[in-house]
Amino acid sequence: MQNTITSILGVLMLFRSGPQQERPWELKGGGHLLGETAEHFFSESAVGQLLRACEAGNWKAVKQLAKAVDPATKPNAKDICARATHVKQQATSGARQEYGGGDDKTMRTDTFTLDGGYLVKIDMVFSAPTTDVAGYHPKYFGELFKGLREAYGAPSKSYTEPVFDVYGAKYDAHRAEWMGKQDVITIIEQPGRDGRTEIVVETLAERNRAKKTVNPLQ
Repeated sequence: MQNTITSILGVLMLFRSGPQQERPWELKGGGHLLGETAEHFFSESAVGQLLRACEAGNWKAVKQLAKAVDPATKPNAKDICARATHVKQQATSGARQEYGGGDDKTMRTDTFTLDGGYLVKIDMVFSAPTTDVAGYHPKYFGELFKGLREAYGAPSKSYTEPVFDVYGAKYDAHRAEWMGKQDVITIIEQPGRDGRTEIVVETLAERNRAKKTVNPLQ
């Protein structure tokens, strides 16, 4: 099943490590496992490659890795390395930090949140243009939702709500949520000409933390 889901989602591998009622989920997105330590996070996947290139002074490799996320940028390799090193130092010491990533070809951007020395949230945003873009392979709500449903069955909660795009056009946007014992998966559709689909994978503690955040202006 893991290979099937990987082929559907492309970047988000979601699978259970045992029977549904017996063991918690194992959730992996953007090359990282929810709940992994900060040390492991900064040694694996693209960020691990980046930091190793920084340590070796391979500025060409650093720029190539940065451009894989956003080809339009003109990255300063030393600034990128300084930023990544700072975030690693802070995150491994337990401070709350965010680190960005993604994949330009699938028009996806990632935001990883680390807190207390662990990865507590993976937020992936898939741009969904209404017209084909040569050389790009975007993922749309339908196939992303299908992959999640095949892995987890019917969501714990699913509904639609009216939304307006930046041009004022009205759409029915889909929302769904899979609630686990320790983690939760949410998929959010933003339709329209500048549409997107967002998948958020987070621990329940992180979800509850966000709910408890107080607006200082209220």
